Amino acid sequence: MTSSAPSGFERWSEADAVMFVGTAYRAMLQRSGLVRFADFCGSEGEVINAHGSRDVVKLALTAEDGPHTVYLKRFGPTHLKDALQDLLRLRRVRTKALVEFTMLCALRDVDVAVPNAIACGERHVLGRDRASFIMIDALPAGRPLDEVLTDVDEPTRRRRLIASAAAFVRRMHDAGFTHTDLFAKHLFVAEAADDAWSVSVIDLQRGRLEASVSRKRRGRDLAALMVSLEPDAMTLRERRMFLLGYLDADRLTTDDLRFVRNVVLPRARKLSRRGVYRAWQPLLERT
Repeated sequence: MTSSAPSGFERWSEADAVMFVGTAYRAMLQRSGLVRFADFCGSEGEVINAHGSRDVVKLALTAEDGPHTVYLKRFGPTHLKDALQDLLRLRRVRTKALVEFTMLCALRDVDVAVPNAIACGERHVLGRDRASFIMIDALPAGRPLDEVLTDVDEPTRRRRLIASAAAFVRRMHDAGFTHTDLFAKHLFVAEAADDAWSVSVIDLQRGRLEASVSRKRRGRDLAALMVSLEPDAMTLRERRMFLLGYLDADRLTTDDLRFVRNVVLPRARKLSRRGVYRAWQPLLERT
């Protein structure tokens, strides 16, 4: 990890581990018995996801005003492929926990809605990471975009939702961020009392932050979002509406259509070969 803590965080060090802890959350963590790296790695809660050397658990910490819901992601050693990618770019090997922590801090600085980071830590032995974690705050409200599109039928509400999602993805890309896994389940949306929709993005451990986002990387995110929705989740008119909102345009130009045909659709076809997105394959093969 870097030698200095980001603004709003404190650096806690142990013999073989380093943690960044949010100052505003310090008392809650201490009250909940989370003060050492091993405390975070050994915490037990509701398992949300577990895959290989990674798991995600939901915890109820002890805050002054009662239970406080957080999510704890824990990772094993960095995969050799990811380590080589960092080394080839002449940078230190970064754990997925540190990547997500960095993305959360950077996006919050440019007003892109993300969960609050609470703490992040890495444990190194003989110069190689052995374990890492990140703890994030639960979003105050919202559900995944794919679930909400299934439930919302009223045309005006759907138009507002689609416009809000498109503007959010455009703002995220304009800020220099690409998600890499921008599936619909990673966009959380919530409807406010004034009928506006708020959008947040989660699961940033494979994200990239650059000075500008290339057309290829923009297309990759849009393709992932496209195939992660059921083919009938949006009408053809609504898909056009989303694309116009993303491009911030009134009509699709020849260059826009070339972008969809040459960048977005080839990536979508590749993704549709995965079993979970197979419903798209017949449609895409005819496109």
